[in-house]
Formats: sequence, C-alpha cells, structure tokens
Amino acid sequence: MLLRAFGPPGAPFAEPFDSRDALVAARRFEVSSRIVSRQGRDRLAGELEPAVAAGFQRDHAAAAAVGLRFLALAAEVAETAAPLGLPLVLLKFAALEKAGFAALGARSACDLDILAPEERAAELQHALLALGWRLSGMPAMEHQLPPIEHPNGGVVEVHRVILGVRLDGAESATVESLERHDLLRPFPDLPGRCAAPAVEVLAAHALVHGLGQHGWWPASYSLLKTIADLIDLGFHAAGSTLATRAAALVERDVTAAEIAAARDLCAALSEGIEGIAGTGLLVSGADPSSGSSGASTLLRHILAGRLDAEYAASLRLGFFRPQPSDRRPVVRFARSVLGAVFLTRAQIDAIYGPPRHPLGYLGRRLARPFDLLRRLGRYSARTVRLRLDRF
Repeated sequence: MLLRAFGPPGAPFAEPFDSRDALVAARRFEVSSRIVSRQGRDRLAGELEPAVAAGFQRDHAAAAAVGLRFLALAAEVAETAAPLGLPLVLLKFAALEKAGFAALGARSACDLDILAPEERAAELQHALLALGWRLSGMPAMEHQLPPIEHPNGGVVEVHRVILGVRLDGAESATVESLERHDLLRPFPDLPGRCAAPAVEVLAAHALVHGLGQHGWWPASYSLLKTIADLIDLGFHAAGSTLATRAAALVERDVTAAEIAAARDLCAALSEGIEGIAGTGLLVSGADPSSGSSGASTLLRHILAGRLDAEYAASLRLGFFRPQPSDRRPVVRFARSVLGAVFLTRAQIDAIYGPPRHPLGYLGRRLARPFDLLRRLGRYSARTVRLRLDRF
C-alpha cells in the first residue's frame, strides 16, 4: 500500500503480496483512489486480481465524482457570496484540487471547507440557508460555524479562521490577514473574489489539521492523507524552503520535532522500498516502540492508530492534551468537556445510533456522563497495559 501510494510508479515489490489484503489496507487508510491516480489502471490491472483491480477503480471513480460535486458546490457558494461582496478562500481538499496540487480522483473528501471573513461568516451562512440549504445538526466549533447541507447532498463548513495557522504570531489566520500578507492566490474562473491560500499556508494547515487536531484521533482522520497532501505540495523537496516557511506558521501548535518527522517521512515514502525500509517498518518482528527516528515513530503511530485497537483506544486520553486554540487553556478545556457531555441529536445519532423513540434522546443525554466515565476508565486501563507491555 505504501509503495503504490507514495513510491515511484511501477517500482517492483520486495516480495509477493495478497492483492485483496492490499485493497483492504488501502481502503482502511483512505488511499485507494490515490493509488489508482498515481499508478494508472493498466498497471494495477496487470499486477492485481481482476476483482481487486476493479475495486480500486471503483474507489477512484467515486472519489472523482465526489471531487466534481464539491467543486460545483464551491462555485455555487461563490455565486452566493459575490453579490454580497464577500471574499472566499477554499481550504484543504477544494484548494488542493482546484489549484492543481492534487489530480481529480486522487483524494477523497467528506465536506467542502471554505474560509469567509470572520465578522461576516454568519452572513454567508444565512444567505445559503435562505436558498434552501439546511443545518446538519452538528454543533459549531471554535473555528467554524455549524456545518450545513445542500438540498441535493454535500456538506459545507464555513470557517471563520484557519485554526493554528498564525501569520501574526498570536491569532489564527483570517481572510483579512491572508490578504494583508499577500498570501492568497485568486481563481479567476470562479464568481466574485475566490482564492486559495499560498502553498506555505496550505502546508501549515495540513500540519496543524493532521498532527495538531487529529494526531491523537486516528479514527477521525487518516494521517496518511496528511502525508499525501504534504508530498503533493512538495513539502519534502530537496532545497525547498517550504517546510521552514510552513513551520513558522504553526510553531505554537506543532513542535519542530513533529514537523521534522513529517518531512522525513514524506521523503522516505517517496523513495520507495529503500525509504520505507529505512524507517524500520520492514524489519520482521520489530518492536513498535523501537523506531530510531521521528519518521519511524510517526509512521508506526499512523499505522497502529488504525490497525491496533488497544493502541487506538489508549490515544483517546489525548483529549486532555493541549489542542490548537485561540482561547485560554482553561476556557478551551471547559468548552471541550461541555461539548463532550452535552450532545446534539445529530451527535447522538452518530455515536450511539438513532433511538427508537424521541424520549430516547433524553435517556442518552442523562446516561452520557456515566458513559464518558466508563470510557475514561477503559482507555486509562489500556494505556497502562500498553506501557507495562513496553517494559
């Protein structure tokens, strides 16, 4: 999976493999569409079982369809913002694909992220709701308004800031601060004033989103997608200053060691078998905690987060770790606790499944604090067990 998703196209394998396992792994880490995009259908058809090759191709086609759908949504949002004089900035998936860093179908996505002027983001949201969009039922977050859904499908998240990307050293970046620092690249083919952030901002956002926000929640976001985005942006390119420029924007929320590990892992995976072997991953029977480099540790963390249930559960205690935020630590933590305890109906449906009767929501809200305490005890026990196993 790693070789075909990141290594040189057509590079030979070190040993035979089970093609069905390869598809399962690629889907688990959400890189199956990327593999087709990089390797081509003909090559995959020649080295995989027909049914497996067809599975990869279906994933690529589905990702391409979703990509076209979100780009169409971006144009629709831009049409709504233009008469209001609202500048918009595409983020993450939409920015990478629209700016040409990612090929159509190479990257999957579940929503469209758009940055609007901080004080007028609600105005854009209300304009979309007036056109028939509807609230998803999920709550607002510090950096964005409640997600909304298009009548024909597709979720849009209107951001007020790019949380953790700090142009002025303190507050998270806004449309206004990006304009002030000349870090916007316009899309002339979209209505109104629509742009993407400069490449260093895209890389910084990938770092803080992947490592800072989701680094301890591997089930919520595959960190291999972060690595893929960084590679596509040229984060690891020899002689490039991109990593240094991006690091300066996130130094408060992502450590220098984490950034170096991400850069080295991008370089190692791009080399193919030799680079992957250099991480120690291919050493039979290797201790997962024995990695000698940051790249090795990061790769093992990424893989174990979705392959080892005990390890993934132990990471849930990352809830108590500092998170990217513009709020004071005490306020951030208090809001996080309240958000974890008091759930919306949509959150209850997502976590526990819809109850059979509307009164079931009340029951699940009353039981939520006790469920959290039970989970906290279970996660703590798994953390202790893993630490004891290391010794």
